[in-house]
Amino acid sequence: MFSDLVTEASNDLRESAGGGEDDPETHYSLGIAFREMGLMDEAIGELQKVCKYIDEGHSFPHALLTYTWLAECLVGEGLPEAAFQWYERALKLAEDSDSRNAIHYDLASAYEAAGRKREALEHFLAVMGSNIDYRDTANRVRELRSTVT
Repeated sequence: MFSDLVTEASNDLRESAGGGEDDPETHYSLGIAFREMGLMDEAIGELQKVCKYIDEGHSFPHALLTYTWLAECLVGEGLPEAAFQWYERALKLAEDSDSRNAIHYDLASAYEAAGRKREALEHFLAVMGSNIDYRDTANRVRELRSTVT
C-alpha cells in the first residue's frame, strides 16, 4: 500500500513538473519532494539519476545543489562515506566563499560521523580560515584538535 502511494505521488509530481522519464529537472524535483516527505531512498535514487545525466556530459543548472542534496540524504541515512564524493564534486563547483564554507562544514561533519577525525579537522579548518564565526566551527576545531594526534 505504501509503495502504491509513493508511485502515485511520483506520477503526480512528474505530471506537475511537465517532464518525462529522462528529464533531469523532473528527477531533481522528485528528489527534493521525496526528501521533504522523508522518503530518503527514493530521493537518493532520483538525485542519482540527475548526477548520471551530469556525468554523461550534459549541463544542468542545479548541479551544485543536486550534489549537496544527494550528500545530505546519504548522511541522513547513516552513509557518510557514500556522501564524500558528492560533497567533493560540489566543492569544485562552488563559486563563492559562503557556498564553499557551507560545503566544507557539511563535508567535515560527514567525515566526523564516519570517524575520520583528521579529515574532519582539515575541512573545519578550511572554514575557520575563511570565516571564524561560521556556525560552531571554532568549537568543533577545538574539540577535534584535542582528539587528533
